[in-house]
Amino acid sequence: MAGATEEDWADWVATQAPPAEARDKDTYWFVGGPLDGRVRTRPAESAAPAVIRHVHLHGGPKIVHLYDLYEVAGHGGEYRLREE
Repeated sequence: MAGATEEDWADWVATQAPPAEARDKDTYWFVGGPLDGRVRTRPAESAAPAVIRHVHLHGGPKIVHLYDLYEVAGHGGEYRLREE
């Protein structure tokens, strides 16, 4: 959803019904950077890390991206790319 507003995002999220096997799990979306658009789930009872570090290795120097957690009550949250 590149270029979407927060209202667009809220409308889109509201229309998404989680699959039956994911109903007892929290859902986390990645926003920005190389992980943009990816979705991860984890058991609802386990705590999610506040920061995710993504390291991209390739032929050149390693590239590190940090994602900060913004929780969404009752649903999991968003990991947003940290702007440095």
